[in-house]
Amino acid sequence: MIGVIALLGAGIGLGVWMMFRAVRPRVEPLGAALAALDRTAAIDPTEYVRGDTLERRAGGAARRLVRTLGTDLDDYGVDLRILDRSPARHALDKIIGAVGGMAAPLLVWGGLGVVGIRLPVVGVLGLSAGAAIGGWILPDLTLREQAARRRKAFRHALSSYLDLVNVIIAGGGGIQTALYTAADAGDGWAFAAIRRALDRARLTQRSPWDTFADLSEELDVPELAELAAAVALAGSQGARIRSSLAAKADTLRGHQVAETEAAAESATERMTIPVAVLLFGFLVFVAYPAVQQITTVSGPAGP
Repeated sequence: MIGVIALLGAGIGLGVWMMFRAVRPRVEPLGAALAALDRTAAIDPTEYVRGDTLERRAGGAARRLVRTLGTDLDDYGVDLRILDRSPARHALDKIIGAVGGMAAPLLVWGGLGVVGIRLPVVGVLGLSAGAAIGGWILPDLTLREQAARRRKAFRHALSSYLDLVNVIIAGGGGIQTALYTAADAGDGWAFAAIRRALDRARLTQRSPWDTFADLSEELDVPELAELAAAVALAGSQGARIRSSLAAKADTLRGHQVAETEAAAESATERMTIPVAVLLFGFLVFVAYPAVQQITTVSGPAGP
């Protein structure tokens, strides 16, 4: 019992120390501050909000605490950008998940203790630690899954965008007109990202294909970089841009069909698992009486 109390005291002391390290303001070295100013890609507009709200303070404290624990949120920068989510919000989700996972088994243990059901303390503490680790990792897994879905949706929107561009070019429009008109014809965040890239190209006097290459690095969508390279190659060799766009649209549709077929096959394979479990349970239910009758040893016969 003394060991359990000491373990609980050590955990509480460690938590208080980490919270103190997260809340206490720390002086940032000048070199690190200058390096942060040079990294224009690291600037997150969602971090700059009006007022000093409670969510902003909690997010900043959570981000410092996550950094103190050795987790670098810059590794999730691409996924956070594609989801329009700030690193502070992701850090807050990780802290909430870890604290919630740690507290849930303890609350259940306390509730069962009130009604007279006693559970081993060591097992409850182990379960609480495992749930805390799971709550810490769960936001990362969810972030990757949501980012993958957004990239898939962006590829679908990109193929539709290229088809619209081809239709406008076939109708006699110029390449610049086709690019901007097709971007204005669609809705959703994917077309909004394409419009922002085209507006950036117009303001900076750059080629739209160069800004598409930059957008590919920002969102981690290699198809955009391939599109920019294909169109640049077509222009340098005098080939038709329209044929290059059409070929890229066909390639994207082929990838989408392959992904859809793979997802359907995976879903079909997963459907066989509950059927196999149900069949196994039915066989056990049918065979158990016969096996029980065979294996039952009768007592010795009477005189």
